[in-house]
Amino acid sequence: MTGADVPRPAQTAPGGSRRTALLRRLTGRELEAYLVSGAALVVGALGLFNVTSPEVVAAATLAVLGVITFDLLTGRRRLRRIESTLRTLAGNLRGDGADSVDRLLTPTVPGGAVGVAGARDIRLVGVTLSRTIRNHLDELRQQLAAGATVRVALIDPTGTAPQEAARRNGLDALGGGEVFEHRIQPTIDLLDYLAAQTAGAGRLEVRLLRFVPAFGMVLVDPEDPGGRIAIDIYSHRPDGREATVTLRAERDPVWYRHFALEFDRIWASGRVRDEHLT
Repeated sequence: MTGADVPRPAQTAPGGSRRTALLRRLTGRELEAYLVSGAALVVGALGLFNVTSPEVVAAATLAVLGVITFDLLTGRRRLRRIESTLRTLAGNLRGDGADSVDRLLTPTVPGGAVGVAGARDIRLVGVTLSRTIRNHLDELRQQLAAGATVRVALIDPTGTAPQEAARRNGLDALGGGEVFEHRIQPTIDLLDYLAAQTAGAGRLEVRLLRFVPAFGMVLVDPEDPGGRIAIDIYSHRPDGREATVTLRAERDPVWYRHFALEFDRIWASGRVRDEHLT
């Protein structure tokens, strides 16, 4: 096959190419505006040169005015929709459009909002932490055996914190301080069990607080980009469940850092308990 026999793509005339490009650039709104303007010019020319009767010109004029009025109304509706969308977007950027608190706060067993499997740095804060330690006991044992660091802060059973916890829960008139002292002892026993199971692989640190923390926390690898913090919001006279919110380092940087620093402050104020612990 010679060069002359090779098929060549059809070429569009320069004028046709320009017309096609122009039509592509025209939106529906632009075409509508051109058509209305053209119709208005035609009606004006008909009336100016007496080409047709005045009645026809008047009817055509009313029709053009009606189209223009309808176009204006449609444009205003579109403008209102755009304004509404922009207000919604601005509200979301300001935080006004945040998700429902019913979905942000979830009822759960204290400490159960996040898992600790695979974590290298686990930090716990609470009043007695009895259910939290019990629910995560096997995971904590496995992570300590794998070399993780676990830090636990709970109230000091030998100070005034148990009485303060009882008062906050409405149990002070019933000798509630002793109730909290008895609740803490099983937690201490479980922590001693965990310390004995680590065999020196991981590190378990416990500090006792002379005050009652305002909330409970489970921090999982808090210094990593994928870290998580579950915050248990304590209730006065709890009914068996607590409100919990989970923060993520990449999603909630401001409040995540706030509560991570709160742990550091709580931890610094605690008394070291090192009996039987590694």
